[in-house]
Amino acid sequence: MNLTSLATAPMKLVPRELKQSLLPRSARRPFVKLARRLPSAARALPLAARVPTRAWMALGAVAAIVLALARRNRRRRVEDVMIEDVITIDVGATVTEAAQRMREANVGALPIVESGRLCGILTDRDIVVRAVAVGVNPSTVRVGDCATRDLACARPEWSVDQALTLMSDRQIGRLPVVDKVDRVVGIVTLGSLALRSRKPHGALKTAQDVSRRSSRIA
Repeated sequence: MNLTSLATAPMKLVPRELKQSLLPRSARRPFVKLARRLPSAARALPLAARVPTRAWMALGAVAAIVLALARRNRRRRVEDVMIEDVITIDVGATVTEAAQRMREANVGALPIVESGRLCGILTDRDIVVRAVAVGVNPSTVRVGDCATRDLACARPEWSVDQALTLMSDRQIGRLPVVDKVDRVVGIVTLGSLALRSRKPHGALKTAQDVSRRSSRIA
């Protein structure tokens, strides 16, 4: 292999990998330009003036580092796929207020907070099963009385695989995301996973698990 081929081989991989990475375009552009210009520059130089083999080997090592960073950047975390604009409701609000907020925000679940911290979640199913079906007055019953308290939560720094596994194990379609002091910072849904995750088949499997739970309850 001549020096030009030695230079070209590792650098040809850089544009493709960087395009597949999550690096912003501004960060990718210098590496892509470098990868395109080096082979032609090497051919234009006289053989005696070309860069020594050790320099090309060092350049190949740099390319390998860039590739490793690009691959690592593709490992998405919960904070990359979660919905950040979360509608919450206070634990002292009534079920009627919760239902109205769900309608206005077009959502099917509301994280319940007490003193700013997550303490439960209220879904549209909770309202039907625990309020309407038992004949209570939704205008007087508090959301805390109908909420699901046995919560499963995620952290922003979790991997998407961790969130998918938890949702599948618990057979839930919505996963609140909290910080270290249990403040709500986002929510992961099957929809957000399917649209934003690089593993939509994982979201599909979780959806199938949730469907099996719904069938058993019905």
